[in-house]
Amino acid sequence: MTAMRPVGSAERPCPVCGGHDHSPFADERIGESQVTAFTYASRKQPEFMCLRLVRCEGCDLVYAPTPPAPEFLQSAYSEAAYDSGEEARAAASSYARALSRDIATLSGRSAAVDVGAGSGALLPWLREQGFSPVIGIEPSQAAIAAAPPYVAPMLRPGMFNPDLIGDVSPLLISSFMTLEHLSDPGVFVRNAFDVLEPGGMIAIVVHNWRAPLNRLLGLRSPIIDVEHLQLFSPQSLHALLAGAGFQDIEQRAISNSYPLRYWLRLTPLPAWLQSGLVPLMERIHLAKVPLPMRVGNRLAVGWKPPGQQQ
Repeated sequence: MTAMRPVGSAERPCPVCGGHDHSPFADERIGESQVTAFTYASRKQPEFMCLRLVRCEGCDLVYAPTPPAPEFLQSAYSEAAYDSGEEARAAASSYARALSRDIATLSGRSAAVDVGAGSGALLPWLREQGFSPVIGIEPSQAAIAAAPPYVAPMLRPGMFNPDLIGDVSPLLISSFMTLEHLSDPGVFVRNAFDVLEPGGMIAIVVHNWRAPLNRLLGLRSPIIDVEHLQLFSPQSLHALLAGAGFQDIEQRAISNSYPLRYWLRLTPLPAWLQSGLVPLMERIHLAKVPLPMRVGNRLAVGWKPPGQQQ
């Protein structure tokens, strides 16, 4: 288990506001027997493991003060298994619905970059909206390998940095359920601000740890995950984008629509009970029935001022 622990013992400050004042949120919970090839995979069976988490007294961010080294994280995500193609397509449909009205306000259609694109499920929709080129950034080799042939050329392997998109100046940068995983989300949004066209937009979806369902479930919420180095609230999400220079920031809760069997997978019910319920749901043809729910996911959009030079 030493590979999953941070190198050194120095605590990082809050990755949103830089503050050092914090209060306890959760003790470290990592079980060696629970670590699998899917531990750093997307939309996995919840393990309810976590690093030690604290809450920033300044901006309300929940974060791990001693996360694993960035080199370890890059390797872990690159080598992670992938088996969530169906759920990725369902998530992409939900994000497309949530984002449609914001995209309609953009003055044009140039490049779009989706960070944490997985197998690229959202990329064809972005291309249908008129964006060109469309680029997906994804660290997981298995996720990229699962991309359909017509999507694979749009994917670029790695963790986001400006060098990955070269001289492309996107009008839209999107990143859905990715900021929780980044070593420094502040660096990400500042880089996004720098490379966006003036008048361009960033669109982010994160887990809201203050959402009623997540507060009710507490440490049995699926957002409690060893992958999550920070968890946002409306206050910390606004501080993150505003600190990078984004203006006219808007936030709202969104719905996700997944098959019933996936919602069951996210519950804290014992594995033996879940394994019994899934075949029953299959027999009565309910397992694949899509169900839209608001479970605490939050969309934030912000704009780079039109007069702001790159």
